[in-house]
Amino acid sequence: MTNVTLEEVNKNVLELKREIEEIRSFLNEDFELAEDVKKEIEESRKRSDSEFISNENIQFN
Repeated sequence: MTNVTLEEVNKNVLELKREIEEIRSFLNEDFELAEDVKKEIEESRKRSDSEFISNENIQFN
């Protein structure tokens, strides 16, 4: 079994805190969808439900 020092644990915890802060700042940004994405969403909403495959009908290999 590998011995882990308190310094290593502290280093890992500090790195995790830094990464969490990056994720938080990323999630707090205001995003705007590109026009082509908006168009695709609009077109998909016009499609009939019968055009889609239900989860029950999906077959996995």
